[in-house]
Amino acid sequence: MQTPALPIDEARRLAALHATHLLGSPPEDAFDRITRMATRLLKVPIALVSLVDKDIQWFKSRCGFAPAQSSRDVSFCGHAILDHEPLVVPDALLDARFHDNPLVTGDPHIRFYAGVQLYSIDRMAIGTLCVLDRVPRTLAADELDILRDLARMVEGLIQHRQLADAAQSLHAHLHADPSVEADPELSAAAGQVEFLLNHDVLTGLANRQALVRSVQQHLGASIPQADEDTQQASTLVASINIDKFKRLNELLGHHGGDKALVTVTRSLQALLRPGDMLARAGNDEFVLLLPGLSDDSAARDRLRQLMQAVNHEYMTPGGPIPLTCSIGYAIFPEDGDSADLLLNNAAMAMRRAKAQGGGQIQRFSEELKQAVNRKLTLESQLRRALDQDELFLVYQPKIDLRSGRAAGIEVLLRWHHPEHGTVSPVEFIPIAEESGLILPIGEWVLKSAIAQSRAWHADGVPDVSIAVNLSARQFLGTDIVDTVDQAMRGAGLPPGVLELELTESISIDDPERSAALMRRLRELGITLSIDDFGTGYSSLSYLKRLPVDKLKIDRSFVLDMHQSGESLAMVKAIIAMAHSLRLEVIAEGVENTAQLDALRAAGCDHIQGYVFSKPLPAAECEAYLRQHASRVAAAG
Repeated sequence: MQTPALPIDEARRLAALHATHLLGSPPEDAFDRITRMATRLLKVPIALVSLVDKDIQWFKSRCGFAPAQSSRDVSFCGHAILDHEPLVVPDALLDARFHDNPLVTGDPHIRFYAGVQLYSIDRMAIGTLCVLDRVPRTLAADELDILRDLARMVEGLIQHRQLADAAQSLHAHLHADPSVEADPELSAAAGQVEFLLNHDVLTGLANRQALVRSVQQHLGASIPQADEDTQQASTLVASINIDKFKRLNELLGHHGGDKALVTVTRSLQALLRPGDMLARAGNDEFVLLLPGLSDDSAARDRLRQLMQAVNHEYMTPGGPIPLTCSIGYAIFPEDGDSADLLLNNAAMAMRRAKAQGGGQIQRFSEELKQAVNRKLTLESQLRRALDQDELFLVYQPKIDLRSGRAAGIEVLLRWHHPEHGTVSPVEFIPIAEESGLILPIGEWVLKSAIAQSRAWHADGVPDVSIAVNLSARQFLGTDIVDTVDQAMRGAGLPPGVLELELTESISIDDPERSAALMRRLRELGITLSIDDFGTGYSSLSYLKRLPVDKLKIDRSFVLDMHQSGESLAMVKAIIAMAHSLRLEVIAEGVENTAQLDALRAAGCDHIQGYVFSKPLPAAECEAYLRQHASRVAAAG
């Protein structure tokens, strides 16, 4: 185990840490709210605000973790504060610094760590906001941005406390010594500290702390009036997030991004009325307090005006970028009776608006909350599903249209929930992707499918290839070549038995690395296919560069190709293009003979769907393969 080194400025760093007066302080909801948010947004079981003292790391806030402190010698955060960039450890067992760390080999069995440094007001690294998991995983770039934003929120709380202490001391000094009261420099300093406590430096807007106080004060004043007049106008809290702001920052630089934020601020301020309040709550997030709205229709009209003020094009060296925003809102008292609840519900609605593509307005609702809660609950239960044998595989045959023989088997994942019954993969696979659970689940699917193929081979079942789907995280975030190689060698199967299906988007996200990994897999003898083809942005010239063997036409084109000339033309074009590249074509989701006949006429090679067989348990699939081989032999 590698013990964390000491920073060069350790004495100053420790002095800055102790100056915050946080060590040993009682829990505070302001900090706890951020760690809870980190676990929800990043789909991890543990989030901590860790302060690194001389011999220990002490947790100001902890979510999903019982101990209040641990030794600095075994801390991941002790390593993180040595650099200014986030520390991300995808798999601690594969990292020489941590593979034999007692926090890894024993309870809590940490496998994944990501920590963003927290700085005091004098820019000393005093700790981290970190997230942990008990399974290996990675953080996508947007997820790392979320962790950075949350760390800046924690940092703001810490620095806010330091400024508050300074302001209190300054005011006390002025009050205790009347002779100093006339000193204009001290008075100005006190006023400046007071301003910094309540405002965002870049935009001059109120900060989140000031907004929470203002909303609470406004609601407190509204409640007595509401008791007297049930027809009183509603108060709205809206969360506004700039869509794809990271891209703008990358193209313009942070200075250009700051200018864009100031422009957005001025555009919103121009539409404010007396009594309205605008605050900056995060890097690319604003919050609005809008009192005096008559109903939901009036609320949406106001928000549409504000959205139009934000939406416009920004010129960059690469051309214009359309800047849009997503807005979520909650209304008092229907959607919450406190400042924290309204702000949280508005933020939840905003995230739904962004998830739907951005540029939308979404009101909070109990249905939305229930959907979010169900997702969080399923994620928690999915973490246990693999260990409790709730996940299982089914197998769907693919048929060669020319010979009629079984051309292969696709392996499909299913989840039998003890309370909800069968949970649709459409619902739980995205949860597994977002949470990182797709990594252990995907490895289990791969190894289980290979083991099943070996068992069939030993029992004399007609040999067919097995196709396993790989997620983007599994393909790009793990050593997939080594995993596949070891699994196939362990099973003693020839490489040609295994086919890996990759989505079109995987290769587009990181084309050079994807092509390199594909070539290495092909060198092992693995067959590669592009799944759901037609839903991404692949072109003929792009496909020429990919070392793949097959294309799989997305079911959305197959669904109505026998009725839609446009879908039929698309299918024919894909088949012709694939054949020109010497690729085989598979059509999935084929459910009736009309679709089958149309695909046969179009020259499709293989068919998968209910027209031949539904997905089957292993024993039934074995019987199907034997019977189908007998029928083909008899007909031949």
